[in-house]
Amino acid sequence: MIETKRLILRPVTIDDIYKAIMSCPMLSLYLPKGSPYSDSEIFQHITKRVEHWHKGFGSFIILLKDTPKVKLGYTGVEVSPNLQYSDIRYAIKEGAQGKGYAYEAAKAVLQYTFSLGKHRKIYGVAVKENSASINILKKLGMDTDNAAIIYDHKNLQTLSINKPVE
Repeated sequence: MIETKRLILRPVTIDDIYKAIMSCPMLSLYLPKGSPYSDSEIFQHITKRVEHWHKGFGSFIILLKDTPKVKLGYTGVEVSPNLQYSDIRYAIKEGAQGKGYAYEAAKAVLQYTFSLGKHRKIYGVAVKENSASINILKKLGMDTDNAAIIYDHKNLQTLSINKPVE
């Protein structure tokens, strides 16, 4: 578990918030499919998120510290489909966006993941039109990285950050 000033991050479980995000027409626009996911697709996705923890790192559910039953979204670093790279992922449900939760949670996850010593570089990928997500990645200290091809889609922007020098 990770704690920040306002948030608690705990590893995902099979019954988490992904359905609210992945079935939402607006939020799913910026996910790989570009449209709402079916229940079976969501279940497969969640199962992969839970199983990813066998690698020693993965995705977290974002909870409000003051009201820990309130799930705001998710964030985490996972190995991408191109197994050379790991990338950070995050999404915040409607009604909780624009309050800095995604940045606060993603920053904590980057620090945590780098502290494990498994990564020298972490990537971030966003749909080019998703300026809010790109702004978060840049605020995290990421720079455009045209050398890495993590997902084979032309409408994506890839950024990366190196592990801070200790």
